[in-house]
Amino acid sequence: MRIGAILIALAALVLAGCGGGSGSSETAANTTIDHTVTGAPSEVTGKLPPGATSTAATNTAAGSTDTAEEQAEGPAATEASPEAPPEGPKASGELSGGDRSAVTTVVADYIDALDHHDAARVCALLAPGSLDLNDLPKRRGGCRSSLRASIGTRPRGGGPAWRRTSLYEVKAEDLGDDRARVRATVTHHFSDRKYVSVEDDVIYLEKLGGRWLLAKPSGTLYRAVGYPEPPLRAFAPPQGW
Repeated sequence: MRIGAILIALAALVLAGCGGGSGSSETAANTTIDHTVTGAPSEVTGKLPPGATSTAATNTAAGSTDTAEEQAEGPAATEASPEAPPEGPKASGELSGGDRSAVTTVVADYIDALDHHDAARVCALLAPGSLDLNDLPKRRGGCRSSLRASIGTRPRGGGPAWRRTSLYEVKAEDLGDDRARVRATVTHHFSDRKYVSVEDDVIYLEKLGGRWLLAKPSGTLYRAVGYPEPPLRAFAPPQGW
């Protein structure tokens, strides 16, 4: 009996030293990543950073954990991840060949320009007149000066400010008539937050004068200029499509 008791005690010590049990795996599952995620902003890797959490996982699975994080880090921005496919023109399939390559490049440049607060490059990638300057929190004349002043603005009400965005996956659909729709997976980094937010952005493009341009701003731009949540119109097709 005495030997059996000793063996049981030793087994308990070994398990404790190894960190066994369900509590250890649960802690690992809830671990979030910080703002040191690396990688070229314009690189489309198709793989999310380790530990990145999607909107659904953050809002439903984490439960009270999110509340604790928000209290510790400050108010969190409202997440946006449209679950229903955007309404509008029907795609005839994925873009192929040169158009697919060109559209992917434009989307990557657009995200990279926002990531680097390059207002001039963002404006050059938008179709003329597609950005309503009244949607920006700061007006400084034209597109470049207004966007330059607005990128990185903290949301009204004191939410965390957008800091940067990375592009991880692109799916380009052919809408016909030199039009395209891109479903892009992006990650957003905010101030006062230790983890990245994974979102699905919907980007509409059209070919004008032989160049692919954004037909309208997407949800990522609204994030960048201080919207706590992109407006629904950001995911809808342009008027007349």
